[in-house]
Amino acid sequence: MRIPLNKSTLGQEEIDAAKAVLDSGYFTMGRLVLDFERAVADYLGVKNAVMVNSGSSANLLALFAAANPMLPADGALPPRLKAGSEVIVPALTWSTTIWPVIQAGAKPVFVDSDPETLQMTPAAVEAAITPNTAGIFIVHVLGGAVDMTAMEALAKKHNLWLLEDTCESFGVDWKGRKVGTFGQIGTYSFYFSHHITTIEGGMAVTDDDGLADLMRAMRAHGWIRQMETKDAQAAQHSSIDPRFLFITTGFNLRPTEINAAIGLEQLKRIEGFNDTRRKVAARLDHGLARLKQSGDLTLIRHHPDVHAAPFGYTVLCASREARDGLQRHLEAAEIETRPVIAGNLTRQPALDHFAYRISGELSGADRVMDCGIYWGTHPVMSDEEVDYIIQTVDEYFR
Repeated sequence: MRIPLNKSTLGQEEIDAAKAVLDSGYFTMGRLVLDFERAVADYLGVKNAVMVNSGSSANLLALFAAANPMLPADGALPPRLKAGSEVIVPALTWSTTIWPVIQAGAKPVFVDSDPETLQMTPAAVEAAITPNTAGIFIVHVLGGAVDMTAMEALAKKHNLWLLEDTCESFGVDWKGRKVGTFGQIGTYSFYFSHHITTIEGGMAVTDDDGLADLMRAMRAHGWIRQMETKDAQAAQHSSIDPRFLFITTGFNLRPTEINAAIGLEQLKRIEGFNDTRRKVAARLDHGLARLKQSGDLTLIRHHPDVHAAPFGYTVLCASREARDGLQRHLEAAEIETRPVIAGNLTRQPALDHFAYRISGELSGADRVMDCGIYWGTHPVMSDEEVDYIIQTVDEYFR
């Protein structure tokens, strides 16, 4: 039996939708992208969604929007990020949370995470705040959620940007509200292995209409073409042909109609997908309870206010040697595994080239990096496959 980290969830509906785009002859960002944006915004309960070509691009767009000099200075948003501003980030994350902070000219400040939940802690964030702090970049790790009640209160108290990297937690709730909707901007990924897929794709969401329109321009070169206020912009700059009017800096982060067509079908199935992920995790929890009681494994727990949707099933071993042995054993049994994202990112050699700050100890991120491993919880995993994983893990420790 081979158990990959993920299996395709694309059905005939998604295939037919993609074919319909090809048959239409209209492939670039258009009506279907707008439809998918509206559907995602409605599902999450936010006013605006801006689709891009990846979750990494959504993070890039969010940070550069927060640093854009066109942001209104009316007090509705926190002060914009400037060169040298500090942004608090978890050490336990993926690299594309950190690079946009650096690329936007800010300095990442790394804080620890709780190794038993994988999430950054409010206490660590609060301890890291200084007069130079301009924002907090939350990461909801592997289908869990950070304590957003506390994080939202901290951001409001200090008038900070609150950005949520929700690329690994689409559809997860904190106290009944979807994570990614608490801050000024939330980001999501629809990569092939994520909670829903558009093959490649991402989304940035916000309740601020002006911020959303700015991101629409920045998504496509700084061009007014997809802005809701494009007519007003054109009138303000009447000496320039409005078809090629640029009002801000920008990138080319546009998705395609094929991505959106697939996403519209996948979104219809998100609750079923996430429910299956929860059932798979619950079966694994039950089957591995003996190893938890014996101290061989630490199983990830979630705050009672989190309605999680496990992206993968993470365990922590008692030592690095035990983790490495378990990993070899699982891979030999054809159960695909991964490290827990990038671990403590400050230990990655890429950070040697950039300025950053560490606040407090990073022992939790170190423990996850040295002793953690995860395997899949994808929504087409069978009970037989879950039982095979339990049997194989138990076999190693016996």
